[in-house]
Amino acid sequence: MKKTLLIAAAALAASVISSQAQVYSQNIVGYANVITPNAGANYLISVPFKMGVSNGANEVLPNLPEFSSVLIWNTGSSSYASYQTDTGSPTGWTDGANPVPPPLLPVGQGFFVSPANSNVTNTFVGAIAINVGTSNVMTLANSGANYLVGAVVPYAGSVTNGSNSGGGINLKALPEFSSVLIWNPNTSSFAGYQTDTGSPTGWTDGANPVTPPSLTVGQGFFISPSDVNAKWTIGL
Repeated sequence: MKKTLLIAAAALAASVISSQAQVYSQNIVGYANVITPNAGANYLISVPFKMGVSNGANEVLPNLPEFSSVLIWNTGSSSYASYQTDTGSPTGWTDGANPVPPPLLPVGQGFFVSPANSNVTNTFVGAIAINVGTSNVMTLANSGANYLVGAVVPYAGSVTNGSNSGGGINLKALPEFSSVLIWNPNTSSFAGYQTDTGSPTGWTDGANPVTPPSLTVGQGFFISPSDVNAKWTIGL
């Protein structure tokens, strides 16, 4: 099983804080570098750590070059809100014209980032979820809606490796014929995968059996469930 949990340091103190139904340690610090190689390209990423006070973009992406863009997906309206770094703004961010607060980038949410320079390394350092041996369950309320999500832990590997008690992401419990979209920044297109128990792999590309998709640390992706209140788990 391929799994990557990048943990840089762990102290012995046991104080914890609670956020977004996860349990985080103030003394177990996660570290990951997510590189965006090409200026102007769109990269679909997520933040697997609790960072700063609010996981605001100013805390998560403090070194993003001037006039870089961040796109936040709104499931209800099926549209993006656009934000741009701008040191001329009192907040450091604009909506392309007016100053706006930095967007929030909570754990478990995917978002697009388009760097203004090439070879930008986005360094994520923050508290890591520590409810080891349990599952973090995300519920997707609406059938057919598109949810832009990410793992709540720094995981790399197949989306079917996880279990309820550990191992990473587990999308095997998604309703039949749910869809997963994986973004390719080189082609600016999505690869589509569909759950299908009639396939020997459990997945198709809509027509043919395919290997289940895999993710890298800090990668966001879309899920479109085929039924209401669909659940997927991230085991620790």
